[in-house]
Amino acid sequence: MSQITPIPLPTPCTWSDHASACEAHINQLAVIFERNPNYKYLYLGALSELCVETTIARRQEIANYWLPYLYQQPGYTLSQFFTQWLTYTPAPSNPGEYIEYWDYLVNTETGLQLANDSSFRNWFKTFLDYHGIWINSTDSTATLQEWMHYTGTKAHPFDINEYDRPKPNSPSGGFESFNQFFLRNLKPDERPESDSIVVAPCDGGIFYLAHEGKKSNQQTRYLLPNKSGDEFNLIEAIPGYGRVFIGGPLLDALLWFTDYHHFHAPVTGEVIEQGLYAGSYNYDFDDFDPSNPYGPLAPATSDKAGWYQKLGKHQRYVWVIKTESLGLVAMIAIGFWGVGSITNAISTGEKVKKGQYMGHFGYGGSSIVLAFEPGKRLEFKVADKSVKGPDKPRLIKVRQSLGHQK
Repeated sequence: MSQITPIPLPTPCTWSDHASACEAHINQLAVIFERNPNYKYLYLGALSELCVETTIARRQEIANYWLPYLYQQPGYTLSQFFTQWLTYTPAPSNPGEYIEYWDYLVNTETGLQLANDSSFRNWFKTFLDYHGIWINSTDSTATLQEWMHYTGTKAHPFDINEYDRPKPNSPSGGFESFNQFFLRNLKPDERPESDSIVVAPCDGGIFYLAHEGKKSNQQTRYLLPNKSGDEFNLIEAIPGYGRVFIGGPLLDALLWFTDYHHFHAPVTGEVIEQGLYAGSYNYDFDDFDPSNPYGPLAPATSDKAGWYQKLGKHQRYVWVIKTESLGLVAMIAIGFWGVGSITNAISTGEKVKKGQYMGHFGYGGSSIVLAFEPGKRLEFKVADKSVKGPDKPRLIKVRQSLGHQK
C-alpha cells in the first residue's frame, strides 16, 4: 500500500521586498478609472444595486458593508478596499472575507460589466497575484495559531493532527507563511490507498452533476445550484473531448478552506491529453440573481454554490486519462474564488496510478470535476452511501473508495 509522498513547502518571501510594487499597482487603479470614465458609473451602479438590498433580511449585512462606499464617506474608496484586502490573512472565522464582499458587489448587473472589461480584469488578476505574494510572505502568519486550534464545522470538519507540521509544538505549527499552512502535507499514513477502481481525487464534499440512467446515453442532469435552468457544459469545460462524456456520470468534489488542497489520480491509466485553460477569477456568490434579487431562497438543504453557472469558464486544468476498463476519464481542476494558480505535476504520456499525486491548488476556492464515458456500469458510493445530487454532498477524503463497476 503506497503512502502519500509530501511535497516541499513553498519558500516564504519577505513582504518588504514587494510592498512598494503592490502599493504602486493599487495606485494604478485610479489611473485606470480616469482612462475609462464609464468605470466610475459601473462601480456606482453596482453599489446602488447591492445597497438597495438593505431591506432584504438575508442581504442586510453585506449591503450595509458597502453603504459607506456608496455614500463616498472619507476613507471608503475602492482603492482603500483593495489595500485592506491585499494584506488580509484568512482566519477560521471568515477565511474568504474580502473575496465574499467583492463577489457580492461584482455579481450585480453593472458589476459584471466592470469585472469583465479587459483593462479592469487584467488589473484585478495582477492584484490577486500580489495578494498571493502576501500570503506567501513571513508577515502572513498572524492567524496560524487560531488555525492550529480550529476544529471546523459539521459541513467542513478540520483536524490539524492529520497534517505534518514543521514544528508540532510551536503555536504556529512551525509554518513560516500562511501559504505553507494552506499547502500543508498530510501525514504519510493518513489517507490509505483504496482498492476500488475509482478513488476520490481530493478531500471535500462530492455529488452528482449528472447521473447516468439505466439506458446508455440517458442522464438525470441536475440543475446547477441556485441557478435557473443552467447545467454544466461539458463541451465548454473539456476542449476537444467533451462530447465523449455526454451521457456518462459527472461528479464534482467541492473543496473548502479547511480541506487538503492537493489532488490525486482518480484512476490508473495514461494521461493522453492535458492543458491549462484561462478563465474568470470571480463567481456568483450565494443565490444572487441580478434580474430578481427579491426572489425566494433556495431550499435550506441547498449548498448555495451559485458559481456553477459558469463553471466551465473558470480557470481550470484538464487531464484526459485512458484506462483499461473505463475507457476515457476526465479530471478537471477548477479554480475560483481568487485562485491564481493550479500546479500540475504530470507529463503528457505519463502513466499514473490511482491515488498518485497530480498537483495542487494555490490559495482560494477550488473544485474537482470527474467525467466518465457512458455505459461503463459504474456505481459511486462514499462509505457505502450512494452519491447524491448537489443539495446533498457526501464528505469524502482523498484516495477513499468512490467508484466500482457493477
